[in-house]
Order: sequence, then structure tokens, then C-alpha cells
Amino acid sequence: MAEEVWGDEDFVTSQFKRYYTKNAYRVRGPSDYPHREFGFLSFSGKRMYRHVGFDDLQSLRTYLMDNAPSHSYYSAAYYEYPRATMDKKNWLGADLVFDIDVDHFYLPCQERHDRWTCRQCGKIGAGHSPETCPKCHNASFNEESWLCRDCLETGKNETQKLVDILVQDFGVNPKSELTVNFSGHRGYHVHVKNPKVKQLGQVARREMVDYIMGVGIEAQFHGFTSRNVGGGSAIGSGGWRTRTVKALYEYLSRMSETDAKALKLRKPSYEKLFENRDELLKLLMDRHPSGIFRYMSEKTLEKLLSVAVKGQASEIDTVVTTDLKRLIRLHDALHGKTGWLTQKIPEDQLTDYDPFEEAIAFRDGEVKLNIKHTPMIEMMGKTYGPYDSEVVSVPLAVGIFILCRKAGRLT
Repeated sequence: MAEEVWGDEDFVTSQFKRYYTKNAYRVRGPSDYPHREFGFLSFSGKRMYRHVGFDDLQSLRTYLMDNAPSHSYYSAAYYEYPRATMDKKNWLGADLVFDIDVDHFYLPCQERHDRWTCRQCGKIGAGHSPETCPKCHNASFNEESWLCRDCLETGKNETQKLVDILVQDFGVNPKSELTVNFSGHRGYHVHVKNPKVKQLGQVARREMVDYIMGVGIEAQFHGFTSRNVGGGSAIGSGGWRTRTVKALYEYLSRMSETDAKALKLRKPSYEKLFENRDELLKLLMDRHPSGIFRYMSEKTLEKLLSVAVKGQASEIDTVVTTDLKRLIRLHDALHGKTGWLTQKIPEDQLTDYDPFEEAIAFRDGEVKLNIKHTPMIEMMGKTYGPYDSEVVSVPLAVGIFILCRKAGRLT
């Protein structure tokens, strides 16, 4: 029996083409077109077209109208010859790019909307797939990952922390040197364009990544030393000296007995913390951090910091930032896994940005689908589903979202 085909790529392609025919003028693209490489992924055959170059914005817009790609990218790098093969492009520099993708996170909401199916025995489970199937011990799965408001709020929160570090600790000008983009799917991209970062190599970018992620934080280098009990608060010091204090304050203010046990703190240790919590929090805000050792040992502090710093650090994709020749998603274009727009977000509007409303490209029409399976889908102020082996009529935006994820087909 032939395998059932889901997704209706011809229909989705026609809708992408219809969108670009009317809206390609909205695409602004990156700066310095003559020195950027572009890449595009087609719906049919999933072939990546690379080493594409454009001399101006209108040429890019015409390409989108003529080809309606499922995914559109451009290089963070600048090249002398962007249309050449990689060994002949002559790298001139690269923007500093950060990618925050909630696919890399383990979130409680994933247990509600993601699922896996064992390819051997057919067992179905929720959330991330296990290393091996608990029923047959096979290690091969079909995975369905969706998104919800909780997912994208997590991604937004990580993005806000990243922006804060770039502006406060690295001196990036948020108005002229920094742009934030919604990826059109499960995350956000942050770009830094500054002559000082353009020539940074992989090692320097890796050091920035480690700083942003709080890798290798050692308490003694941030004021937490039992040898010094004088001086004032570290709150105004800047950098990780301030961030470690803030991280500890926020973590201790909400820490529960369950959290303490998860850190494998001994009962007398965490009972002392809880008993003196108010005094400890006041100390962190008003006095030198070395005073913390009245309430805990260096080993306890080390355990606390190992989790607390995550509240101040940003969980970025390390590979994207350190790759000097990375293709990054083109903003104002359509995303082939959702039918949503990749969007540039003014930095001061990030807090209120709502992709479930603002990133929707297809706002008219309905489509009737035979749906295999979906969790509840939120879009444009309403919810749809969950659906399981049923035929329904849905708004076109919802239908394209389902078809892009190959969870349904036209009736």
C-alpha cells in the first residue's frame, strides 16, 4: 500500500506565490546586497539553492515572486564574490548573529503539544522522544514538535536577556547597531552590525558566547570571597559581578525545599538558608557579597550559582554565532514550516510583540482539510483544535500552518 501523502505542497506553494505577488514590496532584506550570499529552499525536492547573489533589492523581490521558496536566507558574512563557490568567495567580514530556538529547550508545555511515535512498534509518547522506545527498545522515532504561547514567551525572555547583555555589558547601541527578528517559527534572531565586530574570528565570538551564557562563572572572581567582608554592594559594579548577585537574589527569593533537594544540599544547609532568607536577600542588595558566607559554605554557593546564573544568562545557539559563513533567515519573508512571516521587531517593542497576531501572513479565506493530528492551535486571538483524524474547515492561515507541518491535506 502506498504511503499516504500529507502536506499538499502544490497548494502551499501556490499560496506563497500569491502572497509574494502582492506583498514582495514589503521585503526589505539586509544591507549591502552586492556582498551577500543568498540561499533558498524549495518545496519540491527540498533542494537548497546557494551562492545566489543580487545587485539590488528589486532583484531579490522578483526572485521571491517568481520562485516562492519555502525558506529564504542570506549570509551574515560579506564576500567580495558572493556568487562564487565557498573557496573563491573571499570573506570580508561578518555581522554578529545570535539565534534563540526553543527547539533546544526542555519545557513543560512540550508535554502538552509535542509527541513521538516509535517507527518499529508504533508506540506514541508525549514531549521529547526518549533515547530508546520503552516498549521495543528501538531508537528511531517520528517526532512532531509544535509551538504555543509558552514556547515563544520563553524564547522572547531569552532574547530580552541577550539584548540586555549586549547593550549593558558590550555597549551595543540598540538603536543603530542592533536588530531583533522573529524567526517565523520557534525563536528569535539578534543581529549586531558594528565595524568592531565585523572582523571578529571564531575564537573571539566563542568567548562572547561563553560570556553571554555564563559559562565558567567562578564566585571568587565576582566578589564572593571569604577573605573580604568589607565594602559595599556589587549591584552597581556592572558585568557578571552584578549579574551573579542578581541571579542569586532572584533564585533564593523563590527557592523551595524541592529545589534545595535537587541541588543535593544537606538539610541543615538549606534550613539555614530558609531561616535567614530575608537577611540574606538584604545583604545581597546592600552589602559586599562576601558577607554571604555567614549563611552558607563555598560549596553550597557553588551549587546555587550553577543554577542561578541561568536566570541572567541567555540560552543561545553557540554554532550560529561562531559560524563565520552562516546563512541566516531573511526577514519579511515566509517560513515554510508555519506560513508565518519572519519579522523585524523594534527593540523597544519586543516586550509587547505577539507573533500569534503580528506574524500572520494569510488573513483571508478558508480551507477544508482532512487532519491527521494537531494539538490546540492559537492564532489571531482564537484557538483551533485539537484535531485527531477529522475533516474540518479552518481559516486559511490555520490551514497553511497545518499543511506546512504535514499534519493534514486538502479534502
